[in-house]
Amino acid sequence: MPVEHSGPGRDSEDAAHGGHVVCMLAERRYFQGVAALANSLVHAGFKGTIVVGYRGEPPAWLAPLQRDPASGTYSVAPAVRLQLVEVAGNWHLNNCKPRFIEQVLQETHRDADVVYYLDTDIVIKHAWDTLAAWAHSGIVVVLDVADSYMSPHHIYRRAWQALAAKQQRACREVIGYVNGGCVGISRENAEFATVWRSLMEELERDGADMRRMKNPTGKLEFSRMDQDVLNATIMATTTPIALLGSEAMGMFPWVGEIMPHAMWHRKPWDRNYVLDALRGFPPGRAHRAYWQFVDGPIRPFTPLQLFLKRLQLSIGHAIGLLHTRSFRDI
Repeated sequence: MPVEHSGPGRDSEDAAHGGHVVCMLAERRYFQGVAALANSLVHAGFKGTIVVGYRGEPPAWLAPLQRDPASGTYSVAPAVRLQLVEVAGNWHLNNCKPRFIEQVLQETHRDADVVYYLDTDIVIKHAWDTLAAWAHSGIVVVLDVADSYMSPHHIYRRAWQALAAKQQRACREVIGYVNGGCVGISRENAEFATVWRSLMEELERDGADMRRMKNPTGKLEFSRMDQDVLNATIMATTTPIALLGSEAMGMFPWVGEIMPHAMWHRKPWDRNYVLDALRGFPPGRAHRAYWQFVDGPIRPFTPLQLFLKRLQLSIGHAIGLLHTRSFRDI
C-alpha cells in the first residue's frame, strides 16, 4: 500500500506544528465527512497535518484551497495543512486503518509526536491540546455502545486470544469493548499500530475477506473486522490504554461529549432528516454537530445546498419534539 511522501520543508513545518497528525480514510461521498472533521479540528485549535488516505477521485472542495507545489499539501488554516495519500490494494478502507496509521508514523511523518486516526463521520468539539496530551498516557480509544462492559470472560475473547496465539502473543485481561472510530497513538506507543496491522493480516490468512467491511463467514467474533481486531490488539499488547466512555461520542444527552460520532442511520450528507423524523427518528446530537462544522474553512456544499439541508435538519428536529421512537422499535 504505497504512501505519498511530502516534499522539502516538511520536517521544519512539523516541528512548528508540534508534530501532530490526524489521519483518516475516505472515498466518494465520505469526503463530505472529511470536510466537516477538518473544519472541526481547526475550530478545536489543532495545528499540524491532516492526512487523508483515499481512493477514486479527489474531492471537488479542494479546488479553492491553496496548494503548496513543493509538498503537495493544501492549506486549510495558517497552521493546518491537508495531505492526500492514495491507498492502493483491494482491502476495504476500514480494514486499512492500522496499516495506514503505521505508515504515517514510520514513513510520511516519522517525526510526528502524536497521530490520531478518526472516522470521517466524527467531528471534534473539545480542545485539541487535551486530546494530544491524553495520547501520551496511552492509546486513546472510546467504549462502543455495543457491550461497552465486555467481561474478560466473554466468549468472543477466546477467538481473539486464539488469533493472537498464532503469533505467540500472550493476552492480558481487559474489560470493555472499544469503537474503531478513534485511535490516538503517541510516538512512544507506535508499536501498537504494528501489532494491530499484523493481527489483521493474520485474520486474512485465517480466511477473512478483507475486501468487505464485515466478515461474511458467520464468525460473530470477527463480524466487525477492524474493530474486533482492535480489541484483540488491546488484549495482545501491554501498551497502556487511555479509555473514554461512550458518552465521548455523544451517546448520552449533554454529558461528556468530545467527538460526536454519527454512527446511526445514513451519514449526515446523505440522510433525509424530515422523512426519518416522520418515521420517529429525528436528528440526534452527532448529526446536528456535523452541520455545525461543515461551513468553512472547507466548504463541500454550495450556500443553497447548505441552507436547504440545515432547514431540513431544523424541521426534522421540530418533528422530533412531538414524535420520537425508541431504537427498540426499529
